[in-house]
Amino acid sequence: MKVIDARTDAAHINELFYQRIPEAGLRNYWHPVALSREITDKPVARTLMGDAVVLLRRLGRVYALANACPHRGTQLSKGTCEFPGTRTLTCRYHGWTFDVGDGSLVAALTDGPDSPIVGKLRVRTYPVEERQGIVWIWLADSPPVPVEQDIPPGLQQATIVRTVRRVATGNWRWHVENPGLGHATMLHRDSAYMRMVDFFGYAEDPQAVLGSQGDDGEWLLDRFGAPGKRAQYPGLGVWPRKRFGELVNITGMMPSLRGIDTFVSVKLPGIIRVINFPIMDSLYYEWFVQTDADHYLYFQVACGYPTTRRERLSWLTRFYAWGRWAGMVRFNAQDLWMVEDSHAKAKADGTNDPAPLYRPDGFQLAWRKYALENLRGAKVTKQQSDSLQAAS
Repeated sequence: MKVIDARTDAAHINELFYQRIPEAGLRNYWHPVALSREITDKPVARTLMGDAVVLLRRLGRVYALANACPHRGTQLSKGTCEFPGTRTLTCRYHGWTFDVGDGSLVAALTDGPDSPIVGKLRVRTYPVEERQGIVWIWLADSPPVPVEQDIPPGLQQATIVRTVRRVATGNWRWHVENPGLGHATMLHRDSAYMRMVDFFGYAEDPQAVLGSQGDDGEWLLDRFGAPGKRAQYPGLGVWPRKRFGELVNITGMMPSLRGIDTFVSVKLPGIIRVINFPIMDSLYYEWFVQTDADHYLYFQVACGYPTTRRERLSWLTRFYAWGRWAGMVRFNAQDLWMVEDSHAKAKADGTNDPAPLYRPDGFQLAWRKYALENLRGAKVTKQQSDSLQAAS
């Protein structure tokens, strides 16, 4: 375990963050793009990190290509499969037909079977994989790493996986920096999910710690000491006030799950992990994949680990009766509300730095430092390296 404290050199970290962490997202990682059941023989259009992509299934396998015919730029997602039983996609405009496996032009239907253009053009293809009912895509030009490197073991080992997805307004970077009790004990206090909880108001001794718990790999852990219950604020009174209907008393951290006892954690390329959410005995993960300048795909995944039919029924009942709508939908909608405001501030000012700093900001600054030091495939200049070393 390693404590990461970037508060003393926040200016350096923030400067490098804007230089090296792109608004459009981190391409050298696998990202979730759709559910397996959504991708059929009919093409589906998606925009990811500014790239227009078409996804489709041929002969049981998912493929992804650039969503533009090289002839006139029309969308291949409007195309058809003119040759059933092959892995081809035909442009609706002039009949140019592509092998979706390697993107090569294999026919130009309206120019006849002997068209001389055949074999001379290619559409870009993107590596895709399917795991746990989710389609993952690799957007970088470099060869992909094994997809398992970017899927947490807690998701790989789940026996139940349920998702909620929506397109949100804002930038992925601000949502990754949303976690932590600095916001949770204030923003979410009036949510339906927390309404019956006697929720503490602050956490003592917050620390960002890089380490592993259980078998879920290395994460940046949001650690803290004792929870601060009702306290006297000089000249103001007691906060938080006792509310009617608070039946559940939280006096410390959540029970550990699968060897993990840190409530909130984060790792590259910007994955958030929460234990015992949206229901107990669950691991919850979030991904944020930028689509265009002002929107991102918010991909939420809840993982359960029942081994018997009775355990499975219990998990699903609790998830659909409470966890999904109260937690993943409504509780997290409050985060989206604030991220949209953060994005507006960043667009106006050019930055979105926590300032002036207070103690809970340490986790967000530690994330920036961790990301800069561990970014896959990044080219680091000597000046940037020296700045990071100085901040260590």
